[in-house]
Amino acid sequence: MTNKKRPQLISLKTILVILAVSCFALYALFPRTLFFEKEALSQDYTFEKSYLNAALSTDPNNEKLRAKLIELHIKLSEYAAATSELEKLPKSDKKSLLEIQLMYALWLANDAKKDDRFEELSLKVGALKNWNEQILNIAKALGLHAKVALYYQQNAQPLLAADYWLSAGEPAKALAIYKNNINADIAPKAITTALGANNPEQAYAWWKTYGDSTNIKRTLYLANLAGNTQDAASAIENLLKQEPNNNEYLTKAMYLRLADGNTLGAEQLLTQLLINNPNDKELRLLNWKMKRWLNKPEQALVEFKWLMANHAVNVAMLTDSINDAVALYLYQDANDIFQYKAQNRQLSDKGFVRWMQTNEFIGNPEQELNNIERFEQINGKSLLSQYWKAKVLHDTGDLNGLRALWPSYKGPKNEEDLLWLARAFWLAEDYKTALTILQQKQQSTDDEFWSARVDMALRLQNKKEELYAYEQLKEISPLSVGDMQQYQQLRFEGNAKGLLEYLWQQAPLSDRQLIQVTQLSVQLGDADSIARVHNELEKQRYNKQLYPAWSLLSNWYQNQNDLNSAYTTLNRAAKLSEYNTDVVLAQGWLALQMHDTIMIKRILANYSQTEPSYNWAQLLASLSIYEKSYNSAYFYLRQLAISNPKDLTTLVNLADVLQLLGYNANATELHHYLLQHLPKDKYAYRGLMYRWAGAMAVPHLMQFNTMGELAPDTIGEPVANWWLARRAAKNLAPWQTLQLNMINGEFNNVEQQLTENTLSELDQLNALLYLKQPYATMQRWYETLTNEPTEAQTSLLRNARNAYFRALEINFSPEAGLNSSQYDVNVYFPYAKGQWKLSVSSQQNFNNNGLLFAIEDKMTWGRWYFDAKIDTHQGTLASRQGLSLDTRYQWDSRTQVGLKLEHNVENRQSETLLSFAQLDKATAYINYNIDGRQSVQLSGSALSFSRRSDNSSIVSGQEYNARYQYNILKDRPVWSAYFSAQWQDFDSVNTFINNEANLLPIDLQPFRRLALGTSFASTGSLEPPYLGASPSWLFDISTGYQTLNDTIDISVSSGAGWSILGDDLFRLQLGYQSSNKVGNSDTQLQLGYYVHF
Repeated sequence: MTNKKRPQLISLKTILVILAVSCFALYALFPRTLFFEKEALSQDYTFEKSYLNAALSTDPNNEKLRAKLIELHIKLSEYAAATSELEKLPKSDKKSLLEIQLMYALWLANDAKKDDRFEELSLKVGALKNWNEQILNIAKALGLHAKVALYYQQNAQPLLAADYWLSAGEPAKALAIYKNNINADIAPKAITTALGANNPEQAYAWWKTYGDSTNIKRTLYLANLAGNTQDAASAIENLLKQEPNNNEYLTKAMYLRLADGNTLGAEQLLTQLLINNPNDKELRLLNWKMKRWLNKPEQALVEFKWLMANHAVNVAMLTDSINDAVALYLYQDANDIFQYKAQNRQLSDKGFVRWMQTNEFIGNPEQELNNIERFEQINGKSLLSQYWKAKVLHDTGDLNGLRALWPSYKGPKNEEDLLWLARAFWLAEDYKTALTILQQKQQSTDDEFWSARVDMALRLQNKKEELYAYEQLKEISPLSVGDMQQYQQLRFEGNAKGLLEYLWQQAPLSDRQLIQVTQLSVQLGDADSIARVHNELEKQRYNKQLYPAWSLLSNWYQNQNDLNSAYTTLNRAAKLSEYNTDVVLAQGWLALQMHDTIMIKRILANYSQTEPSYNWAQLLASLSIYEKSYNSAYFYLRQLAISNPKDLTTLVNLADVLQLLGYNANATELHHYLLQHLPKDKYAYRGLMYRWAGAMAVPHLMQFNTMGELAPDTIGEPVANWWLARRAAKNLAPWQTLQLNMINGEFNNVEQQLTENTLSELDQLNALLYLKQPYATMQRWYETLTNEPTEAQTSLLRNARNAYFRALEINFSPEAGLNSSQYDVNVYFPYAKGQWKLSVSSQQNFNNNGLLFAIEDKMTWGRWYFDAKIDTHQGTLASRQGLSLDTRYQWDSRTQVGLKLEHNVENRQSETLLSFAQLDKATAYINYNIDGRQSVQLSGSALSFSRRSDNSSIVSGQEYNARYQYNILKDRPVWSAYFSAQWQDFDSVNTFINNEANLLPIDLQPFRRLALGTSFASTGSLEPPYLGASPSWLFDISTGYQTLNDTIDISVSSGAGWSILGDDLFRLQLGYQSSNKVGNSDTQLQLGYYVHF
């Protein structure tokens, strides 16, 4: 069967035509459905806008069409229409995008200014979360680099993000991205970024990894930034090798060497730089600093002068260079720098003072004055400049300059400069101007300033100003004696009573004030004040400085006819004054009044002189007449008559003595002369005779007057009161008599008073103690003690204990000197007249050890003192038995003489002599107290050294000792300085001693030493008895020169003691001699303890 083709009804062309016609029909019939719902619009904006408006009128809620219309308005720059349409859209992301597009279009249309619209647009773009390409471009256009960078970073585009982080000024964030994505391609940009992020270390690390190592300059740059001084130094050194004279390289190399601590290498490069650029201020400044770093201040100063000349210095540099110049004593250089500072108004007050001090070191006052003038021309006058001008003028003695300066002076006007200026005027005797200058300052604590004002006021007789100045001076420091007297005279002129009351208010009174009070009280006749004075003096009855007050008090009692009190007080004055001649003179007149024969004889024996003073001649003549020594009286009266021939009283007494001596013719002739010249009036005649003031006047006047008539007229004159004293002498109280006897050293009279039993209990104890009877004193003390002892009784007991005590003492001396040791047990006990000491000791010495027994007795009797001792040493090889006697006599209050005899006593000349020899010695000595501080001790001895074995002599000779001591402090501590000399004189001996074992050689040389030393001690003693001072201590050191062996030695002695039980003492003593009598060093160490029982 044959297959037939199906006929083709529609061809391809037909189909295409049908499709085209269908599409056109659809376009015409359904345009919204088939075209305008698409995302894109056609380019025919007019047709599009018409269509969209028509469509929106048909469907006003179609947001997509309205959004298309808004976009079309924006493209066509129809911003008002866009804005109107935009308001019709509800809030949505699309609306936000359209708003941003509209705002961006408006901003561009407004020339893209950074105004409020820009700020608002930036905020909206930044707040938008979902960006598209269009928003991204807007953000880039707005410069929101950080937002863009964040967008790229979130969208996996890190390198773009890094670029925009850099644009945003956030290199650190860009650097973090490069760290995670570093490679050779991005390394240059990463390095730049690291530098921008202030991380040069990372930049240099990448450079070392990815950079061009042949680029030395770049390596140097980055190494420097990274602080890699080692690589930088290596790089710069390589560059220097290529260009050795390149200033830039030299400078960098220099700084790198400095950073590396290579200052010397840096200095070499700096020197080369300065050769190339000698006028470069920066290099010069660096050179100055480097010289100072290298401790080359002189070279630094040279460099600084160039800098200063070129005005390339600052204040700190000026200060440093001044310090350098002063430290090098280059004061002229320092002055030049100060001048520069002054010229540039950079000089502070402190700097000005240093400048002036520098000029003083230079010693050119003319230059200093010129500097001050120049300073004042630039800066004007100041307090300091004027002060230093005055100082220079004063220091150079330019008084004319100071006087010329004063009218225009603008200085500080303190005490110092005012004194300089005032001195210039008072030396020219212009005291008025000087006082005016000093009055410029009314408040001051400078005693010299007020003293000058006192002086000026005194010269001008300006008492008001003088008193004011004294008042100020008194507030600063105690016035001197003379100033105080002048002050009192000014303040209490014509008011002695007021002065007395003022002085009584100055408690406690000084010695001089108490004397003055006494004088005023006597002058005013104030009995109450006199009684008060007497009480004050009794409190200080041993104060030697107050003897004038006691003497004045004696005059008062004489005027009151109380001769017993006058006698007691005058004796006290004499003893305290150490028998001052003026006081003894008053004693003589009082003794004459009281018929004190003992005192009269003593004065005649001790004070008779061949050429006495006028007053003493009067007294000695009167005393001689009383003692009927008419030849002596004639001698003194004749001297008086020759010295004053018009003294009729002297002539009257001379006539009487001539008659008594049998020279009747001469006496008659003199009497005839007196009858012609003596006043006829009885009262006048009596007054004339009383001017003689001696006892000789009384017998003569008794021819015309009774003593009852004479006495009232002579109360004011002590020498005429003896008749009244005859009646008063019998009325002395027992204690007053005891005082007189003790003051005058009347031991027998004191014993008689004790026998008469007229003294009080305390006076009896004092009398017994004065008689050196401690045993009886202590016995009586215990008998009278019924209650707790008073302070006076306890004090008396302590005074007695020095000569009366019981004690047990144990001493350990492992080093007793001269290579020996000794251990002692001592027992002290008293008896009626003295003190016993028994000793048992064990002595280890130079091969002759043994026991040492001793008994010692100390006793006093009146002015005598005795010390007797017997001892024996029972050595294993040789023994000895010795004795000694020391006798002393208290000649007077200052002088003590003595004689000491020693036989077979211990010989401490050397180690060998201590063990096997003995000493015979006779010594005469004298101890003299020059005054309260100074004393001298002199002694001379005859000595003999002998052997113990057969008593044969070794050598004989003499020894002399002298010591002068000055007491610097008397208490807390006792401090004294002394000079001593010991001089032995005997022939040198070189012999042997037989000790029964072998022969011991002896080489004896005399010991001669001159020494200076000082000692310190507490108030207590380290030896028994214990007087209540704990701790006690002493320290003595001296340096001596031994003349024979030309040796300087030192000797030290020290010790300390502490009470343990209350009436005992434990002590430690240590001594050292660098060279003893035989030239060996010597040490002494002792531990001791004693207790009273």
